[in-house]
Order: sequence, then structure tokens, then C-alpha cells
Amino acid sequence: MDDLTQDKLNIPAWVSLAEASKVLNLQEKTVKEHCRLGKFDFKIERCGKKLNYFVYFESLPQYAKNKYLGTISNDESYADAPTWAKIQVEKYLPFLKKSKGLKGEELSDYIKSWNDSHPDVMTSYPSVIKMRRRYFREGAIGLLSRYGKNSSKSTVPDFYFDYFKNIYLVEGAPSLRSCWFQTLGYAKTLSGIEKENFPSCTSFQRRLKHEVPEQSIYLARYGQSAWNRKYGGYIERDYSNIACGEVWVSDHAQIDIACMTQDGNVVFPWVTAWRDYKSGKWLGWILQTGHPNSDHIFQSFYYAAESFGLPKDVIIDNGKDYRSKDFAGGRKKFKIETNETKTVSMLGELNVEVNFALPYNAQTKPIERDFLVIKDLLSKHTLGYRGGNVVERPEKLSDEIKKGKILPFERFKQVFDDFVINILNKRPSKGKNHMGQSPNDMFNAECKEIIKPSKDALKLFCMRTSKNFTIGRNGIKDNQLGITYWADWMSSKTGLKVYLRRDIQNYKEAWAFNSDNDEFIGKVKAVRAVAALHADKISKEEFKEAMAIKKRNLKIAKSYIKHTREISIEEKCENYKAAFASVEKENKPRISRIANTNMDKAIRKSKEMEAIYKQDLSPFINEITDKKEESLYLFETDKILEDELKGAVNGY
Repeated sequence: MDDLTQDKLNIPAWVSLAEASKVLNLQEKTVKEHCRLGKFDFKIERCGKKLNYFVYFESLPQYAKNKYLGTISNDESYADAPTWAKIQVEKYLPFLKKSKGLKGEELSDYIKSWNDSHPDVMTSYPSVIKMRRRYFREGAIGLLSRYGKNSSKSTVPDFYFDYFKNIYLVEGAPSLRSCWFQTLGYAKTLSGIEKENFPSCTSFQRRLKHEVPEQSIYLARYGQSAWNRKYGGYIERDYSNIACGEVWVSDHAQIDIACMTQDGNVVFPWVTAWRDYKSGKWLGWILQTGHPNSDHIFQSFYYAAESFGLPKDVIIDNGKDYRSKDFAGGRKKFKIETNETKTVSMLGELNVEVNFALPYNAQTKPIERDFLVIKDLLSKHTLGYRGGNVVERPEKLSDEIKKGKILPFERFKQVFDDFVINILNKRPSKGKNHMGQSPNDMFNAECKEIIKPSKDALKLFCMRTSKNFTIGRNGIKDNQLGITYWADWMSSKTGLKVYLRRDIQNYKEAWAFNSDNDEFIGKVKAVRAVAALHADKISKEEFKEAMAIKKRNLKIAKSYIKHTREISIEEKCENYKAAFASVEKENKPRISRIANTNMDKAIRKSKEMEAIYKQDLSPFINEITDKKEESLYLFETDKILEDELKGAVNGY
């Protein structure tokens, strides 16, 4: 048995208050207070009128036990410590020895003079108090640096920490303190723990940062798009193998400037643009007040291709309008004879390779940066600017709209076009590719050849492709737009399946192609469509508006004839009776004359005869018997027949 074990055999069960105060480096009054708070086990013994406190030895902290038993041995531990940990000992040990016994203002003054004379090993009052405590408890070894010693330890229990993560690591970024309060309430409900004994808010934050990477916290609280912009990796683009004009990129964007239309409506215009991928030059664009759709993509592409030819590749958005069948070939057909897929899309027929951008990845399309440039250089300096979001929205916007200060759309369109041509395309760039050149300079320097189809062919390519129709006896009926197309050649083509190509600006005319082999069949014209058909050009919007008006009128008409109840046939008949009875009673017709037909005469004569038979004829009996009885006849023919019968009987 070694000496240390032997010493432990003689460990006292209780130590006096004075001894405990000495090894704890606390005043006796403070030790008593700790005993009453339950930090130490203690007992009280009365000695006359005096109460003596005794502290249970095993309840003392380990450093106090070691100091009491004299078992601290710092030599070996200090020798084994790393050099970087000993630097702190060399800094504080001389100071602690020279400042021993100083307190309060005396200690503060000494620290100030020490810092003035020792600028390389400056310290502070809180640090000195902390180091004094560690030196008293553990000796020189207590002054060693402890960086990372407690990095894996936390006062936050796993159970509460998991609950905290579930409410803190969610999109919407709830505040740290609100999540801590919820966790505290959950802990109180579950175990009745008090706030004083619960880990602090910063303890939760410290453990979270230690266990969860910063970018994972950002992803959970702000979403994938925000994470991608801040932490997402990117691939360095090499433009050396791409020539200007070969690759185009396109996208929509809403301009954050309020404009006034001719109808007096306030709108925020949309722009659809095509930009050269390498130089950044805008090639074709269209600014309009409605929501962007495939028509605007076709029209802006036509403007770009008419001036700068055709690209080899395009980078476009994954949206439905860009993936439409007639533009990028969203829906493909299978060609049986060649076992290949083919498409009737415009880009496919122009041999332009389509590359779709990754969803929710704005970095794929460099044109997104141009929209930010427009925002900084143009939008923020224009009346009616509303900001990119609600937080950025200026307070003066509503006042500018009410007072009519915002620009008319047509005027802003002229300003926007001029800005793109003379500012955006001529603005020098200090990027790694431009090296001080403007987009125009770089494009003109590298783009040596333009592949441009004829204007008529390009216009036909840029026409919208419809779905398949079957030619009927009345031609081709587009029920969606309410258009019927007809041409004389259709008489011999009934039953043939075709698709149409129609000009975006003029849906009155169309070009019909065989849906099986894409062969052009002939031109057709709209007939019996809308009242405005006499116009030279009718756009798709006009047809849609006509159909919309017709549907609205029908809807309004139907709104007045809604049935609120079922009426039975019996109820209807009763209504008839009541209605007719009142009419008969109030409007009974007056008889103006009596008809005098033969039947009326016969009835009248019969009534007269009956009246005669009812009379008393006894005074005239003798007279009547003496006279020959005469018969009465209704018709003259009756008398003739009776005479003929009498003649036959008498032998005439």
C-alpha cells in the first residue's frame, strides 16, 4: 500500500468550518451560505451558546480535498504539458506573486501600471481573479492554457438539444431566443425544471455551432436557393473555346418600375431577352405589360436572329414557356422508318442545340447579372421604383402613383430600348474575359461570320406551331381560339392530319403542314371568326379577347337564369287554374248576337211544339176531330216521302 492510499485511510469524515474555508479559499460566512444552499453536506454542533459548523469531507470539490490532504503534485503534469500551454503560466505566475494580497482599487491600479510596463503580456481584472482562483486550487498547473479541453462537453442535455434543433433548424429562421424559450417551456412541462437550473441560450447556440456545420444551419433556416448563392460550389467557366455569337442565353425578368398603360392601369413591365453568352451583348428583346409567354420568346428570338444570325447553342430556362413543343421540342415524335426521334420545334429545324438550365440555379444563366445591372443603373433612378422585395419598397411609391408621376409605358419602353442599346451594350467591363472592353467591342472583334437565313424563311420558322388538326368538311377548327381556317385546296384533303404555323402578330393567316412528314400543303385563312376579321392583321390576343368576351357574355346571360327550385307539373297546373279562373271572372265576354242556323230553327220549333202540347185543348176537341189531321215535317223531303208512301198503299 503506497503513501497516498495510507493517507486516504486517515481521511476525516467532517472538517471544521475554518478548515473548509481555508481549502476553499472562501470566507467562513460564504461557506455557511453554501451549506444552507445545499452545495455541501454539513452538520451543526452546539458548544455552549456557540454553533459550530462541520462540513462533510466527501462533499467538498476535488481540488479542496487535494489541498487538505496535500496530494497535489504539479511537477510531472507541468513538465508533460505542451509548450503553447506553458506560455500562459509564464505570463500570469510572476504577476500573481507580485500582486499577492492586493484587492479592489489597489489591484486595478497595479494592473494598469503592469499593462503600461509590459505591453506584450497585458491582462485584465477579471482574468486576474480567475487565474488567482485556479492557482490557489491547482497550483501552477492550473495556469496552463486549456484551449479545446471542454470543446466536446456541454451543459445542454441531448434530449433538450434535439428538441431545440427541431424548432430552430427550419425555414423562416425563427430567432434563437424564441426557440430557447420554447425548449424551456417544454422542459418545465416535462420535468418541472426551473429557469435557474436550465442551460442558457448561448449554451444551446454554442453546442449547435460545435456539432452542426455553419452551412448546414444556413441551409435549414434559409432554404436551398439562399444556400446555393452563399455556399454552393461553382465551376470556373472557360470561354476560350467559345466564340461570340455561337451561344445565346435567354430569360424573362420583371422590371421593378411602375408604368401607366393607355387604359390607366398601373403595371410593372416584363422583358424577354436574348443575350450573347460570352460577350454579354443583348441581341434581341421585347418589353411588354403582360405576363411573359412563348409568343414573346419567339418574337425576341426573331429580332435577334434577324440582326445577328443564328447561334449554334442556346441556354434557356426550364419553364413551360421555353420547353414548349414548337420552340424547343418539349414533346417529341418517333419516326418508325428511321428509328429516330424527330421534332417540329423551331430550334430543332434550325439545327440549334438546346441546353436547359438547372432548376433554381440562377448562376447557370449569366443574363441574371444583367437584370441586376438594370436594377442598379436604371430602375433605382426612375420614378415608380418599387424595390426588389417588400423590404426594399420605397414609401414614396404610393404617392407617386396617386399623383400620376409614373411614366407612361410607351415612354418608358423608349427609354429602356435606348438604355440597352447605348448603355448596357456599350458599358466597359473589367471582367476576366472583357479586360476593359464593352460587350459591343468584344462581340464585334470576335464575331467574324453571321449565318443568317432569308427574312421570309426566318419569319416562317419563328411562327407558332399548333397542335395537330384534322381537316373537316368546313376546314380546320381551332376551338381554343374560336377560329375556322379554310382554303379551296382543303376540299380534296378531308381527313388529313395537319399542324399550322401562325405568325405571332397575325393569326388570320396560317401555313398548313402534313403532320406525318412535315410537308407544306398550303396557306389557309381564318373565316367567320370575329367581327374584326376585315382587318389586315389579327393577333392571337385579339382572338383570345374575342372569345373571352363571348364567354363572359354567356356567363352573364346564364347568371340571370339560374334555377333556385324545382316546380312540379301539378303546381304548374294549379297555377294555370288560378290564373284562368280570375281571368274568366273578371273578363267574361258579352254576347252581342245569337247565331241563327238551321239547327237553331229546328230546336226553336221543337220547343214551340212542346209548349202547344202542354196547353188545355178540351174546348176545341170537337172542332179538331172534324178537321183532317195535318202532319208536321221538319224538312220538305219528309213530306214528299210520306205522300209517296200513301200513294203506294192506295194503289196509285
